Amino acid sequence: METYQQDVRSNIYKDEILTNRNLQNVLAGQKFIQKLIIGIASIALASLLSTGNLLAGGVLAAIQNAFSVYYFDLIEISAIILYAIALIILVLRGFKIADAICVVALIVIGVIIYVCFEAGDKNDGIGFWLFCLGFSIALGWLWASITAFFIVVSSTFWGIVGEFLAITAYGVTAEVLLIGMSQITLKQKHGDDIITLTGAIVVIFSAAMIARQAIKGLPKFASIKDAAVFFAAVGGTSFYKADLTDACFDNSHLPHTDFRKANLTRTSFKKVTGLEFSRLQGTILENPKVRKLLVDKRGWNNENDYTNADFKGANLTNADLKDAILSGINALDADFSGATLSGACIQEWNINKNTRFTGVICSHVYLKCTKQGDRIILTERKPDSGEFKDGDFEKWIEQLQETVDVILTGKFNPKAFGISLDKAAVEHEGLDRSRYSIESKGDEVYVVKVGVSPEADKPAIHQTITNYYYNELSIQGERANILLNPSGEVEIMESKNQNQISAGANVDMSSGNRITVGGDVTNSNLTLADANSQVTNTIQQLSDVKTDSSNELAKILTILQKSINDEPLLSENQKKEALEAVETIAEEGKKPLKDRGLKLCSMAVNALKGVTSVVTDTSKLAEVLKSYLPTLTNILGI
Repeated sequence: METYQQDVRSNIYKDEILTNRNLQNVLAGQKFIQKLIIGIASIALASLLSTGNLLAGGVLAAIQNAFSVYYFDLIEISAIILYAIALIILVLRGFKIADAICVVALIVIGVIIYVCFEAGDKNDGIGFWLFCLGFSIALGWLWASITAFFIVVSSTFWGIVGEFLAITAYGVTAEVLLIGMSQITLKQKHGDDIITLTGAIVVIFSAAMIARQAIKGLPKFASIKDAAVFFAAVGGTSFYKADLTDACFDNSHLPHTDFRKANLTRTSFKKVTGLEFSRLQGTILENPKVRKLLVDKRGWNNENDYTNADFKGANLTNADLKDAILSGINALDADFSGATLSGACIQEWNINKNTRFTGVICSHVYLKCTKQGDRIILTERKPDSGEFKDGDFEKWIEQLQETVDVILTGKFNPKAFGISLDKAAVEHEGLDRSRYSIESKGDEVYVVKVGVSPEADKPAIHQTITNYYYNELSIQGERANILLNPSGEVEIMESKNQNQISAGANVDMSSGNRITVGGDVTNSNLTLADANSQVTNTIQQLSDVKTDSSNELAKILTILQKSINDEPLLSENQKKEALEAVETIAEEGKKPLKDRGLKLCSMAVNALKGVTSVVTDTSKLAEVLKSYLPTLTNILGI
């Protein structure tokens, strides 16, 4: 039996400051007596719920009674088959609104037919059959889900043994009740008990399968596991909103522990067990892949793709991230000290001055990765030739913190910026086109951070990008009345050691104070209706291209367009900006992949991400973008 140096079971550390605390080899969660009581209660409740299973099966048996048929009759057999299929669909698909609507419709239609055509003649027919079938399915779904919940609760405490005991007690109780009812009810027709038992068995198996999938962490039954973990964690150890910065939980056992909203900056969880049964909402541990990496310190087999994962403040010291895909990850304040990053792709990852790279082992990295089906193509290798020597990677990363900040006012135009960046790179050495970020300061003011080398001519690069950008706006037909300093002396904000650095394009549309520059840019006269008309036409043209992905891309962009227009938290200018990004994606989507401006696509996608940052996470627009973003980036090849 595992022994632990510290026992903090049921201790409450809510809102406490536990920075740098040594919590290695800790035993947390529920005390034994609490686990025993809750475990037994969950098994007992699962057993009692077997009455609901019998009720679901009994409704099926009512069909036999009403139609005066035997249980081998086609009417009864068809009802049982449809009943079983419905519960199998629940197991395979999870909780889908469409399925629930179908069941409700079945009940309603049955009631209408029965009331209108059968009740007066006292002659049960198809209406009664539909009602009984729909009602039995609804009861089966309900009891299977509730029973699965208690099976999961039992499993969180006692593992496979608790799961087995809950299911066994559940089934045995159902059988005992059925036998007892058969002896008491003398008028029961031949076959009723078999029909009822059949219905109950289907529910039992459904509940067991749902519980097994919920325990494995399948998203379709995540709500059941979350509810079970919440129930099991009541009275357990709590670190709710605690500051655990630089704390160490190595080799600890932490089930039934509340880490919600805790500060886990550089908190170490090496070789920790039981986290899958803890409350982790609002922390980086909520993502199973991130949690596994923090515990194992290694991306196993094909599980090293962490695209867009949240590693903010993660303790990745000595982690094996060789050949890992770290594209788009949030690594602000993360600690990579001693980690292996050889062959990793760091496209668009977000780091800052507090991100640690001391002693990193790295021969080379890639700044670009493109997904084509199941393949990942890595490009833009750094260094361009040879390998990083000891300490070179850390120095190279430090150089990435050298940026020139260009202030742009008016509606941001990603096409114009992409062209201005390319032209400036041709004229000036030391400008890194693969590294830039765009931050909205509100009131149509943007700060564009462009990566440069330490020896680059920063004032000249700043002036060139600014001039080319507004010149391109004029070429595209937008008015750009900017009063540039005639002497060519412009304000340069060198942002060495700024808070956020991006290897690749990143758009942060966070709010901020208005920044003024020596001039003003008038907005385009394009109305929101005009913008929608242009987007609709471009999407229609995309649909007419008839490539393998054009129809799917057009469908996604149409959904995005509607969500943007329906979002009440966006201003008209923000909607027009978002619609311009949609139009850019549609324009590029019409081209073959090899001719597509991937950087332009990336900027447009990031602009959409930026727009959603001003709305709530539960808004329709945020949900739509979150749902379709992986498919969108895959189609575009970015």
